[in-house]
Amino acid sequence: MRHSGPIRSTALATLLLVLSSCVATQLPPISSQGRSFKPLGDEAKLWEQSREEEAKLLDHVKLYGDPLLDSHLEHVVARLNPPGMAVNPEIRYRVRVVEDPALNAFAYPHGSIYVHTGLLARMENEDELATVLGHEMTHVENRHMLRYQRSVLNRQIGLTVATIAAAVIIANAEGDALGNGEWGKAAALDAFGEIVVGLGLELAFTASVNGYGRGLETEADEGGFRKMSAAGYDLRQAPKVYQVLLDDRGEPKRMEAFFFGSHPRLSERVEDTKKYLAAHPAANAGNAADDSNAFARLLRPVIRDDARLNLDLGRLKIAEGELDRARALMPEDPETHFLRGRLRLAQAAAGADPAGQRQLRRQAEDAFLQSIALDSQRAAPHRELGFLLYEREQLADACVQLRRYAELAPEADDLEHVEDRIQDLERDGHCR
Repeated sequence: MRHSGPIRSTALATLLLVLSSCVATQLPPISSQGRSFKPLGDEAKLWEQSREEEAKLLDHVKLYGDPLLDSHLEHVVARLNPPGMAVNPEIRYRVRVVEDPALNAFAYPHGSIYVHTGLLARMENEDELATVLGHEMTHVENRHMLRYQRSVLNRQIGLTVATIAAAVIIANAEGDALGNGEWGKAAALDAFGEIVVGLGLELAFTASVNGYGRGLETEADEGGFRKMSAAGYDLRQAPKVYQVLLDDRGEPKRMEAFFFGSHPRLSERVEDTKKYLAAHPAANAGNAADDSNAFARLLRPVIRDDARLNLDLGRLKIAEGELDRARALMPEDPETHFLRGRLRLAQAAAGADPAGQRQLRRQAEDAFLQSIALDSQRAAPHRELGFLLYEREQLADACVQLRRYAELAPEADDLEHVEDRIQDLERDGHCR
């Protein structure tokens, strides 16, 4: 997607990519100092900037808002948190879930961690979740943002005319890269990325899109692995996280400029993780998370709701995979069947074979009917089914469904349009 200012967006991206090549300044982890830790002068200013950025971010993003899921994420973080961090009064972790389909997670240096529904929807067990959270927690514990910023100051790297020129080239070329399927060369930002860039949230951009350079990212991976091992998680699940994230389901409309969505980086991390496991066989001895069913129950609505987000973006293959998984987990969920009906209509609209289109519309009708059978008080399935039957010239049945929609959704934005259609049907004698 493209909003105003693509050159500005890519200029910032290019600047941060240049900065990632800097050599990081060494600092001891926060946990090594326990209760006695106090942030350094420039670190305190960084945390203040971090909190100010977060306040701006929270004004512009939609949080998922599932208290049970939030509580479970906090529990996983507490389980992973080493004693030296847990006793520190200066910093506390807090996890929030952003309703956004991007493969994204990042941490602010003062301890706030954000995970997107798009990333959570790919998780298959709590061990995989612990891999992601352990990575982000290590960025905080090991003070990676401060080390990164100090290395930039030491090198006195600035925004030059050459950098801006390079950004312009990237802005013009990235569309072709996406079209050719060269994800590693493209830098398409989704709505969240545009918010981060548009608000000038440099820390969030560094943490979520650019990363800190391979050295610090490897350090974050390995620090996360040590946390997992100490907490009893199964490290053998760690490579599977990156393998799952590599699967774009054959979707051409991929918009993953984020660190966890980068194909080259993910491929590197699969190999690096396997090497770590081979070098630390004792660390593999952890057991899988105790109650995989409990984790699956928590993620069921996340998977379904992320499918809706991908459906709205036109990423139909990703949406279909998520809905198949959601339907297997929640076979009697009316919203899942409703979204499956919407998916079939979208696939029919995108198709070119008339017979295939008719079959997809028939499947859409069946899905809407199933949704209504499970919960007849939901308005949207009646609307979609009514218009589908209208197009098929089953006008009497269409009138029944559209009337029902008008009864259930008297405040709907499109009510006037629906009532006009009902009046036409009544005037022509199609309504019983």
